[in-house]
Amino acid sequence: MRTRFTACFNVLTLFIGLAVIAGFCGKADAAGFAIYEWGARGNALGGAMVAKANDPSAVAWNPAGITQLKGTHISAGVAMISPMMDLSTTYNGVTTKNSGTKNVFFPANAYITHQINDNVWLGVGAFTRYGLGTEFSEDWYGRYASYKTSIETYSFNPNLAYKFNDYISFAAGIELMKVRADLRKKLDASGQYIPTTYAADVDQRIIVNGFTPGFNAAVHITPSDEWAIGLSWRSKMNHRASGSASYRLPAGMPQPPKAFNDSDVSMDMTTPHMFLGGVEYKPLKNLSIEFDAVLSMWSDYDSIDYHFDKKTAIGRNDVSVTKKWNDVWKFEVGVEYLPIEDLALRVGYFYDQSPIPDGYIDYMLPTSDRQNLSLGLGWKYKSFSVNAAYNYLWMKDRNVEARPADHILKTEITNSRTHIVSLDMGYDF
Repeated sequence: MRTRFTACFNVLTLFIGLAVIAGFCGKADAAGFAIYEWGARGNALGGAMVAKANDPSAVAWNPAGITQLKGTHISAGVAMISPMMDLSTTYNGVTTKNSGTKNVFFPANAYITHQINDNVWLGVGAFTRYGLGTEFSEDWYGRYASYKTSIETYSFNPNLAYKFNDYISFAAGIELMKVRADLRKKLDASGQYIPTTYAADVDQRIIVNGFTPGFNAAVHITPSDEWAIGLSWRSKMNHRASGSASYRLPAGMPQPPKAFNDSDVSMDMTTPHMFLGGVEYKPLKNLSIEFDAVLSMWSDYDSIDYHFDKKTAIGRNDVSVTKKWNDVWKFEVGVEYLPIEDLALRVGYFYDQSPIPDGYIDYMLPTSDRQNLSLGLGWKYKSFSVNAAYNYLWMKDRNVEARPADHILKTEITNSRTHIVSLDMGYDF
């Protein structure tokens, strides 16, 4: 009894440590800013995991599927994401080419599932669902809209799953999401906002943090040995984050008494309802094919609203940045083949629509429709497992019309591509 308690305590301690690591690593570049790097197996399958849902990462994809896991299972992993793109901006007939700073992001994940009895399972996950990171030089022509944006989220998600019978399982959970935003741009103290002049540039940095609760529910159906169906929902979240706005004036510039004063600030934004559905078919015992679709209700994300406690920060207390995004689909297909019992080979593909309509795209998230090709493998030895994946993503080129009121120049987005390498490990008790 003491040995079993010690083992469970060690597993719990390990999981909490992995969850903390995940909480410090949640940032990446995405269409919209949804992140789907929830596990190496799912990454290799193009995200087609909603119906399969038979490893610990099912907590993120479809927690009803954890009723397929006997005993206790843990897993943890990380993805290395390296996005790149080129932006060509035109001002007064002169075109300047800019490349986004080549950053590398490391969103992590950690999961534990435990069978309580013949009908009830507990599953807890720590993973990233939203995030973005874009960075350009401080003197680039688009700096009055943005030169560096970082939005990081981290979800802690406990779930209870109930096995109704041998064919149907249900799950429900609570999601607590931590949000951190670091937003930087330049303000022109002269009021002219001329990209080719720099003497009056004031640096603005807004940093905010917040916690938001949400909910999720799921169902998993296995009508036969060959077929499986998964449906999953995650609620929209109304985020309120608070922090500070700070200003750095050019050397030698006197401090205006009614402008550019540091201030407390709050930020409101809404992340969308997300619906996931999938169908898996096994024509052979060692071969599975899955088709999934994800509907993200990005119309919920209609603005980002800021409130400055001091009107002397930028001359007004309230600022609202209109988004007006569209609801979009993501379509996924994954194939998994086991040439021998403990080795799995995987390939995947997805097509991910961009929710940002013409007239609202900006430099915080200069994105377009994405496609992905992926491959990976999994290996299991007794109770230990390891999964690895490589993804190559690319985005369609996009032209952006100038919007002087938003400090957006005529822009051409090209050569957008992302390399992702992911690895995770698991253990069954």
